[in-house]
Amino acid sequence: MTNTINIINRTDRSTKLGFFPNLGPYQPSFNAERTIDIAAGENQLVELDHGWEGRIQKLTGAPNDPATWAEIHFNAFQNMTFVDISLIRGYNGSLVFTSNDGSLKTGVKDNLFFNAPNQFKLKDSQGNHVLDATEPYTGGQNMDLISYYRSRVPIGQGYIVPDDHSSSHGTQDTHIKLEIYS
Repeated sequence: MTNTINIINRTDRSTKLGFFPNLGPYQPSFNAERTIDIAAGENQLVELDHGWEGRIQKLTGAPNDPATWAEIHFNAFQNMTFVDISLIRGYNGSLVFTSNDGSLKTGVKDNLFFNAPNQFKLKDSQGNHVLDATEPYTGGQNMDLISYYRSRVPIGQGYIVPDDHSSSHGTQDTHIKLEIYS
C-alpha cells in the first residue's frame, strides 16, 4: 500500500517544504530527510514509507525557527492515517489537510499573522514574518497568543496547546492532501 501526500501551493510564490521524521515519541527531528520546492499554484505528489510518522514544515527559515507543523502518521492504530496542524511551535503560514476520500479536513486557510498581538510577531532566521510559539522551548505559555488563536481557529482545527486532542483526525485513506494558503 502506497502512502502519498499531494502538496498544493495555493499561494502566489514558490515554497520550500521539509519532511521531518520523528525520532521517537515526543522526539521531533530537525534534520529533514527530504525537501521539495513547489512553485506558486503548482502541486507535487510525494510518496512516504509505510508507517511514516513526522511533520511537514514550510521552511521559511531554519527548521527550529517558529513554524506551523503539519503532523502526520501513516498506518498507525488499525492502519489509519492520523493528521493535525500544530501552532504550538509557532506560525509561518496557514495549512489545511484533507483526505482524498473526503473523510477528514483540518487546519485554517486564513492568514493568522496580520491581526495577531504585536508582541508575538517575530522574524525568523531568514527575516520572514512569523508568530512566536504558544509554548516556547524555554517553557511557559504565551497566554495572549493562545487567546488570539482561540478566537481565530475553530475547535478541532489546530493544536494551540498540547491537550487540544480534538485536533487530531484519522482516516482509513492513505492519500492525503496538504494545501498551503499563506
